[in-house]
Amino acid sequence: MMANILSKYNVAGLEKAINEHNTIILTCHVNADGDALGSTLGLQQVLVNMGKKCSVIVPDLPPTNLSWIQGFKTAHAYEREIEACDSLIEEADCIFIMDYNAFSRAKLLGEKLASIDKASKCWVMVDHHLDPVEDCDVKISDPTASATCEVIFNCLFNSALKEYIDVKAASCFYTGIITDTGGLSYNSSNPDLYLLVAELLRFGIDKESIHDKIFNNKSVRRLKLLAASLKRMIVIGDTNVAYIGLPKNLLDKYHYMTGDTEGFVNVPLQAKNVQCSILLMDRPDGVKASLRSKGNFSVSDFAQKYYGGGGHFNASGATLNMPFEEAEARIIADMQEYFNTVCPKTNS
Repeated sequence: MMANILSKYNVAGLEKAINEHNTIILTCHVNADGDALGSTLGLQQVLVNMGKKCSVIVPDLPPTNLSWIQGFKTAHAYEREIEACDSLIEEADCIFIMDYNAFSRAKLLGEKLASIDKASKCWVMVDHHLDPVEDCDVKISDPTASATCEVIFNCLFNSALKEYIDVKAASCFYTGIITDTGGLSYNSSNPDLYLLVAELLRFGIDKESIHDKIFNNKSVRRLKLLAASLKRMIVIGDTNVAYIGLPKNLLDKYHYMTGDTEGFVNVPLQAKNVQCSILLMDRPDGVKASLRSKGNFSVSDFAQKYYGGGGHFNASGATLNMPFEEAEARIIADMQEYFNTVCPKTNS
């Protein structure tokens, strides 16, 4: 499995950081998804198996639709437990930045981490997003990877720490890969990924159960929100871009909870002629844009150019700090301009 892993990733540095520190904090980005939780909780299980004192701190309340993941109930939500989390952070001698590349992606938790004297602790980044920002003692960042879970499992599996991986940890890592690739339907064309999945299966994970919990565990309320969302879908002007806007009143009507709209942005891509999909949500901390595409249409370039956002070639996001109606008008106009620039021959 990935024969050149030792040269591609700083596995020796990761091993050294883990072996030389005993009190470790694992952090992830705001609105934790399957990969953020899978990578942190999976690594936590490995570290606990080693006898390390390890805690997972997420910026805000993680989505309840992922509450079945091993270790979910032990994770600390920083915005709800600031004092307790600050104590854990101060006590730690090593801090991991998992599945994000800048403290700004972790809200109040990120502000706390940014305030710490970097020299006072060992810092490790394991990520798969473009353009990592923070300086760390060990930095393992691979934008070509399908998920951070792929990166961290590859590192552990190809190190002396392999013996501490068990079925619980493997199940977490598999969850992150499956959620970040839509069940291996996108961002998953590297043959090495399937060799990795085979190794995860050898640990005895229950693949069918994990898939059932990810894809067949939705509430009726969430399905009604999806139906209402699709009724609002439009195709922008003379483009092949689908747009869905979710204002606050619609989210309130269906009692939106974190995680409810996971995967919504991918649904319009099921249409044959839709090349790109935008989901715009009105949230308390800004209007959130999620973008997905298929083929050679880069949504990361669009997000970066217009809003300073980013992500992956076919999966990206951005925050528009303006009223929802203004954000909606702007993103529709910007996308029409961008699409007509990069895809002039596909217009109809």
